[in-house]
Amino acid sequence: MSFIRHVAIALALVTAPAMAQTDPVPEPVAPAPEPAPEPAPPPPAPAPPPPVFRPAPPAAPVREVRETMDGVEIADPYRWMEEGNSPELQAFLAGQDAFARAQLAKIPGREALLARIRELSAASVSITSVALANGKLFYLKLAPGRATPVLCARDGFAGAERVLVDPAKFDAGPRRAALAWYHASPDGRRVAYGIALGGTEDATLRVLEVAGGKDSGVAIDRARFNAQLGWHHDSNAFYYARVPEGRREVAKRNAGIRLYRHVMGRPAAQDEIVFASGMGGAREVPEFVYPSLVVPEDSNYAYAVVRNGVAREIALYQSPVRDLAAGLPRWTRIVAFEDGVTAMIAWKDDIYLLTHKGAPRYRVVVLKASKPEIARAKVAVPQGDSVIVSMALAADALYLRTTVGGLERLERLNFGIAASKTPEFVKTAFDVAMAQIVTHPRRPGAILRTQGFIEAPAVIAVEARTGNLKNTGLQPAPAADFSAMDEVRLYAKSHDGTKIPVTLLYRKTTMLSADNPTLLIGYGSYGISMAPTFDPTRLAWLERGGIIALAHLRGGGEYGEEWHRAGYKATKQNTILDFIAVAEFLIQYGFTTPGNLAIQGTSAGGIPSAGAMVRRPDLFAAVVPRVAVLDMLRMEFSQNGPANIPEFGSVATREGFDALFGMSSYHWVKDGTDYPAVLLTTGLNDPRVDPWQAAKMAARLQAANPGGRPVLLRVEREGGHGRGSTRAQREEELADIYAFLLWRFGVPAFQVAE
Repeated sequence: MSFIRHVAIALALVTAPAMAQTDPVPEPVAPAPEPAPEPAPPPPAPAPPPPVFRPAPPAAPVREVRETMDGVEIADPYRWMEEGNSPELQAFLAGQDAFARAQLAKIPGREALLARIRELSAASVSITSVALANGKLFYLKLAPGRATPVLCARDGFAGAERVLVDPAKFDAGPRRAALAWYHASPDGRRVAYGIALGGTEDATLRVLEVAGGKDSGVAIDRARFNAQLGWHHDSNAFYYARVPEGRREVAKRNAGIRLYRHVMGRPAAQDEIVFASGMGGAREVPEFVYPSLVVPEDSNYAYAVVRNGVAREIALYQSPVRDLAAGLPRWTRIVAFEDGVTAMIAWKDDIYLLTHKGAPRYRVVVLKASKPEIARAKVAVPQGDSVIVSMALAADALYLRTTVGGLERLERLNFGIAASKTPEFVKTAFDVAMAQIVTHPRRPGAILRTQGFIEAPAVIAVEARTGNLKNTGLQPAPAADFSAMDEVRLYAKSHDGTKIPVTLLYRKTTMLSADNPTLLIGYGSYGISMAPTFDPTRLAWLERGGIIALAHLRGGGEYGEEWHRAGYKATKQNTILDFIAVAEFLIQYGFTTPGNLAIQGTSAGGIPSAGAMVRRPDLFAAVVPRVAVLDMLRMEFSQNGPANIPEFGSVATREGFDALFGMSSYHWVKDGTDYPAVLLTTGLNDPRVDPWQAAKMAARLQAANPGGRPVLLRVEREGGHGRGSTRAQREEELADIYAFLLWRFGVPAFQVAE
């Protein structure tokens, strides 16, 4: 869709005397200009009285714990649920899940909706995680008839496709296996990959010989998350992260992760530690870090890349390769967390660093590996008007993924005879995102994996000399037809005047009126932008006349580090208030009404979604917190909690407690309040957000207003945070969410008989 199309649609949609600005490139974080005087809009219509909801879920015992935190008394009636493996909690979760599924099954239109979702899902092929290695092409492919993606390879784009790894052969009874990650060796001869069961992300590391498909016999457990794996440049050894062995207290389960070296042909029991806190000069390494190791080709140095929990900033340690190969690395820190570096690429004697220090929209600087003094780094790409999201190094250029307000574009800094002093734009479609930029320092050009909210995904080759784009055909065109759908960008004014981008998706023939079933989605954490993603099953909502609104909240990365820091720790209230402002905007300008508006947030998106619900329950008919964080005062005592302290803060400080209390929706629930209908979801094997988060919130809401709107807790017994979910699990969950919302909106075909 062109920029003119965006503006034309925006002007046609809203007929009020003054409307949100439709310029897709607003000044970052700047307040909107004062609009011209306009008549006061009519007050929003109240949500219609809900149908009587007589069935009751199983009640949770109340065992109140009271504690004083920084002079504030905090009551927690369901602290006992934090004993995650207790039979009592497991029984509560099972009872809640059975009740929720029974109620959802009663919704008349659910089965037809599920059938349509399955039809859209089954007809599509999804290509993800594309990689190049020595002329070979690797990728994950989810094809019709498969539950989870398989790992495929071919010799270039013209070669025949081979399935290297089908995770189904690792299924263990009801526990479905999934490929958690993979890494091809530099010469393309081997692939290391992780297999995880039941959505746990706690993978077993295996290695496959590509030529014959033979398993190497390597099987290393506790390779959690993506194992931070990196190959030695000779492809005969690799480095991987592993959590320590043995049972430890919950909040320490991800502490002390170490990097090991495995040499092919040698028993894994002989793998030696090559990076850990205090080892070989690795000083000032935090307890909760996620390290990885990079050994570039044609370089005398290796690099340990250290992330402090979920923080974007990295520390960088350097060691001579010969010492690392001898098992005696000598680590020297060359980049500290305070340097604001979020990504690095090393090649020969150059180290490219992406940093926001002194440049909130980021810049690229270059160090020499032989003299890595960051104070003397040269600027390769200065800060510009757009935010640099990521970088990729090719033989011809440094390719940059940039964004303004979540609208992405591709830029490149040319090398060689065509060298340029500033990056030039590579013309891509206006409203697609680059899910991947795949390059190799020895290969000119780039491969893009693109997608949009209503634009079909594609794998595109960028020609080095001209910058022309060519569809490789690797990604088949989806069967789902979005040609009747449209997309528009608007801006809502938040509580302090800041303009919040809002993306609307809808059918072109939909009359944008107060009767529209509307699902508003938000996230706004970790500096992550809500970039366009393609989902064919989204059509099941849009073709019914529904609207999907995506709020690009502060705390995300749409306008760089300033935008992130404006919804971070003490400023996190902005994320919640932005979400409320977007909801009010949609109601004020007649897109929907409170009775037809639902909000959804996944994971950290639970902060704005549940936070908006407890502050403004009158604005919404339904709320869907998916695998969401809801009790922020207790999060740091969970297995993934300490890693999140850099983003949200800690109750150990007054400032941290104040910030966390403000974003902890569980503690804002008030007895006797008429809250919207709520559908909470969780997975029993979730390693990122413990199931007790949803359990405590469900119990608290159910007790706060036992005769009110339904509060359902849906539990995926063989699921986690979403990664590793099967096709059927995703289809069933989406059908439940859409059916629940249409029921609560009063759509006749979805009303439950009394």
